[in-house]
Amino acid sequence: KAALQEWALARKRRPPEYEIVSREGPDHAPRFRVVVSVGKLARAEAEGASKQAAEKAAAAALLAELEGQEK
Repeated sequence: KAALQEWALARKRRPPEYEIVSREGPDHAPRFRVVVSVGKLARAEAEGASKQAAEKAAAAALLAELEGQEK
């Protein structure tokens, strides 16, 4: 998450915004789906066993996509 934040800051972009789009499963084993976006530039979606894990996975996916576009 920090690397994505730094990427956006270095390029004078809006900070990443995270949104929980779903929570499924029982209380003892939830699955969260999170979408992260940097303005209207790009967005990515990921799942995790916690909100933090889902946000981290989404941030990593978006950062990989953005860095791939720069090449």
